[in-house]
Amino acid sequence: MDVIVADLDEGWVRVPDGVSIPTLPPLLWTQMKELLSNVLQPELNFYDYAFPPLVVKTSSPFQLDKEIRAIFLRMFAHLLQGYRSCLVIIRIHPKPVITFDNVSLTIQLNEQIFVYNLSTSRDS
Repeated sequence: MDVIVADLDEGWVRVPDGVSIPTLPPLLWTQMKELLSNVLQPELNFYDYAFPPLVVKTSSPFQLDKEIRAIFLRMFAHLLQGYRSCLVIIRIHPKPVITFDNVSLTIQLNEQIFVYNLSTSRDS
């Protein structure tokens, strides 16, 4: 059994050989990069302005930590939305058994990617 180990205190992830980590859907990946860039480098938002503000407000380390956590929480919520429709309840047993349908979630995520690709494609 392959186990991925993440040490959040030290800031490292150990992935066994032969295990590939899938990437985020393109829409989510783009949003994450944009939001993190806005929080970590707020001065980049004003480079294209003819008259940029004299002072760029930067967050305190405590507030910055909260903003980054909020971005990741929103990403996970978006990624896992609709997971309840992928639960299968088996009521044959005296005590109902709940299982998770991986294929259904994969189809759901692929539909989101398809809609994103469709919305971003341009007529040639």
